[in-house]
Amino acid sequence: MNDAKPAFDAARHCDAMAPALGLTITEDQRPAVLQFLTIAEAMAAIVFRAPLDEAAFEPAGVFRAGRSGGGEPA
Repeated sequence: MNDAKPAFDAARHCDAMAPALGLTITEDQRPAVLQFLTIAEAMAAIVFRAPLDEAAFEPAGVFRAGRSGGGEPA
């Protein structure tokens, strides 16, 4: 069984995601978009390789706009 991840195809990803996101990418823009998608994929690969300690995660605090502690607005 081959568990190798297929190579990232920036053009295919662009063609699939642009319409899903409601984006129009012109032929002039396409080379730069593909370049930056390739860079983003390489950066994501580095992040995903980082070891994570599941026990170290804590929920983030919750921000609620408005009054602080039930008193007057700040």
